[in-house]
Amino acid sequence: MFKDTKQRDRFTVILAAAILFKLSVFAFGPMRIPESIYDSDSATYLQTGETMYSEAIFGERAGDLTFKFETLRTPGYPLFLALLHNSMRIPLLGVIILQILLTILAGLITYKIATEIDYRLGLFSMALTLLDPPVAVQSLRIMTEALYLPLFAWYLYLTVKYLKSGKFLLLALSAPVLIIATFVRPISYFLGLGVALFLIYANPRRSIKKTLIHISLFLIIIYSVLGAWQARNYLRAGTISFSSVGDGNFQRHSLAKNVYKCATPVLQTAGYIGEAGQSFVNLMTMPGSLKYYKSKAVGVAGKIVFYPWMAFWMLGFLVGCFNVRKNIYYRFLLWIMLYFSAVTVINISNAASERFRIPMLPCIAVVSAYGWSIIRDYVLRLRERRSHV
Repeated sequence: MFKDTKQRDRFTVILAAAILFKLSVFAFGPMRIPESIYDSDSATYLQTGETMYSEAIFGERAGDLTFKFETLRTPGYPLFLALLHNSMRIPLLGVIILQILLTILAGLITYKIATEIDYRLGLFSMALTLLDPPVAVQSLRIMTEALYLPLFAWYLYLTVKYLKSGKFLLLALSAPVLIIATFVRPISYFLGLGVALFLIYANPRRSIKKTLIHISLFLIIIYSVLGAWQARNYLRAGTISFSSVGDGNFQRHSLAKNVYKCATPVLQTAGYIGEAGQSFVNLMTMPGSLKYYKSKAVGVAGKIVFYPWMAFWMLGFLVGCFNVRKNIYYRFLLWIMLYFSAVTVINISNAASERFRIPMLPCIAVVSAYGWSIIRDYVLRLRERRSHV
């Protein structure tokens, strides 16, 4: 796993620093303000989790003998809560501790993704993931981010491995991981199609016929399972959606709702472009906040740390983007980011925030690490030139 003892020592230091950072936020947050673990959506997850445990039904009781079947949410995170909180009787603060451990796992998987591409990027990528403030804050809430992040990082790792080897087993293993992740957060519902397009472009088998066979089987695995859940929603509630949360968000926050009708198509188009641009900027640059913890001092300290952190990874990320050239792995990570960015901007427009950037974090971390490696090499070359003058 490590090239030498120096790399191992750095790995240990980063991991220890991340644990200390996350536990410090936990101490200032949920330990001090227990209600900070709740979001507006938390009650739904807890209620459906309790019903899954007590009634083996994904929904809520509508009467003495009737149930209202849930279609707004997907069952992945409620099942997680049902197993830990309802079945195993772990208190919610204990669930939060487990969510912190899941974000640490995501950092370790990101390390593996980076080393598959370039072993020199592993530690830096891991550090960016483990020390990311939005992840540290959002993992301390009864929300889906902490569970989704390691699942999606695992999916990315398997797909990067497939791009390197072309072995169908890796692609086949990635399909159920993506399915589980999509049951946690439905944003990745259409990602299978997006990845299929990229794999046709990448053609890892160097045979378009074999690649198409692999892709077809991959899509069959994914959409047969996701389609079965859609069939359940239709039979139980009369909706054909995999999750109606997307429909609700689109009706409330979409670009179409937030752009005023203009007199000419040109002005209308300009309005859409401006709104989409602002949404994308918010998505990528909002640094996170400690506002949930009801402390002005903690909030100010968060801003002092979070803004420079955002600027730090963003600089490396931009340099990495401008230097991807023909590297298929970085292009794949940017393609994944394009998918998440497009879905977020189109679906929720000006409601986009740093929370919706979290699924992209492994991609951001690896590309930013690549960019900082370029910056480091450039600085070293400058020093070498000056030493010869």
